[in-house]
Amino acid sequence: MYNVGDYVVHKVDGLCQISEISSLDIPDVDQTKQYYFLIPTLSPASKIYVAVGTGESSLRDPVTHDEALALIDSIPELPELSVDNEKTRQNTYNQALAQNDVKELFRLIKTTYSRKQDRLSKGRTATSMDEHFLKSAQHALFSELSYALGMESDSMDEFIEKRLNK
Repeated sequence: MYNVGDYVVHKVDGLCQISEISSLDIPDVDQTKQYYFLIPTLSPASKIYVAVGTGESSLRDPVTHDEALALIDSIPELPELSVDNEKTRQNTYNQALAQNDVKELFRLIKTTYSRKQDRLSKGRTATSMDEHFLKSAQHALFSELSYALGMESDSMDEFIEKRLNK
């Protein structure tokens, strides 16, 4: 069980802080059921509700500073996501996002970025699906990494690139 003030990673919205634990003040909703009220760090005007006990599978603890650096350093060895055919690509990407796993987010970013670069080198544009999933994975992952490393989320791309090229 988490507490008010804790930081957690939500599988869709990335790093969030628990602002409250209480019931929902909505008609016809079980007033005895408790919810975590989450505020995403990259979207502080938003509020997410996650049921205590049953919805916690969509939450996890953020990685530590050392874990974040080790994960970044492991990017070259991480395999890209395996996609059997184009018809299953979106499903494969969705599964990677839904796992709420840092390595899977890195693999998704690596896969979509690689496809984007390949298409651009051939004079084509990146697909809207690849762009969407690249941004979604970066949003979720970079908010967590910036928290773990004590830096701005906007500088994560540059930080990762510099670290890998040293």
